[in-house]
Amino acid sequence: MWEERFFKRNMQTSPLGGIRIACFVKNGIGVLTSRRVLPHFTLVYVVRGGGEYRDANGVSCPVSAGDAILVMPGIDHWYGPPSGESWDEIYLVFEGPVFDVWRQSGCIDTAKPVVSLHPQEFWRDKIMQAVGSGEEKTEDGLLHEAVRVQLLLADIQQALHEDVESDIVWLEDAQSALRKAMDVHDAARAMQQSYEAFRKKFKRLSGLSPGKYKSTLVMEQACAMLTETDLLMRDISDALGFCDEYHFSRQFSKTIGWSPSEYRSRMR
Repeated sequence: MWEERFFKRNMQTSPLGGIRIACFVKNGIGVLTSRRVLPHFTLVYVVRGGGEYRDANGVSCPVSAGDAILVMPGIDHWYGPPSGESWDEIYLVFEGPVFDVWRQSGCIDTAKPVVSLHPQEFWRDKIMQAVGSGEEKTEDGLLHEAVRVQLLLADIQQALHEDVESDIVWLEDAQSALRKAMDVHDAARAMQQSYEAFRKKFKRLSGLSPGKYKSTLVMEQACAMLTETDLLMRDISDALGFCDEYHFSRQFSKTIGWSPSEYRSRMR
C-alpha cells in the first residue's frame, strides 16, 4: 500500500531559495504520466526497488536502489518501477535563484541525471542533514537550509566524478575511534592526525563536529541505561564520565528535551 510521510513543507524559502517539500514514499510507483514537466528541481533517492528514468534530452537509463535522480525544471521526464511493482524513495523539491545559477553555470551535470550513491546509509544521512529539523522558520534558519542543500548538491556532483569510497571508509574508522576513545583528541591521535585536521575532515564528511558526534553517542548510551537498567542517576553519571549527577542531568535535558527521570518514566 502506498504511504507518504512528510519531513518538511515550507510555505516560504530564503531569498536564495530552499526546500519546498521533503518526503519519504513507501511503495511508490514513480511518475504516473508518460511525460511530466516541473517548474522546480527534484531530487529522488531510491532506497528500495528499481526501475527506469527517461527524459526529453534522450537520456534513458536503469535506476536501482542507491541511485539518485536529479530532475531539472522544464525538462520532460518520466521515472518509476516496472508496471505492477513499487519502490521506496526519499524526495526533495527545492527551488530558488541560487540553484538556477548552479544549473546555468554548469555546476550540475545535466547530462547525467542518475547518480549511484552508495552506501545507502551514508547518503540517507547526508540527505536528511540537508533537510534539517523542519524548524527553520527564521530568515537565518531558511538561509542555512539553502546552504545545506548546496552542500548536498556539491557532494553528489563530486560522487559523479570521484571515487568517494575512501572517504566513507575513513569516516567509518573515525566513528569507531570516537566510540572507543575517552575524548575527541584521543580519537584524532588514533587516526594519526592533528585534531584540527581530524575535526575538519570529520565535519565535512558527516555534517557533525567530532564533539557533537561523541555527545550523541553518550546520550544514546544514557538512554539505553535509563530504560534497560535500574541504575541510580549518580551511577549512570559516573559510568558516562560526567563530573557529577547535576551536569549529567543538565546535558541530558538539553539534548533529549526531558530530564533523565522523566525519560525513564516515559519510556517505561
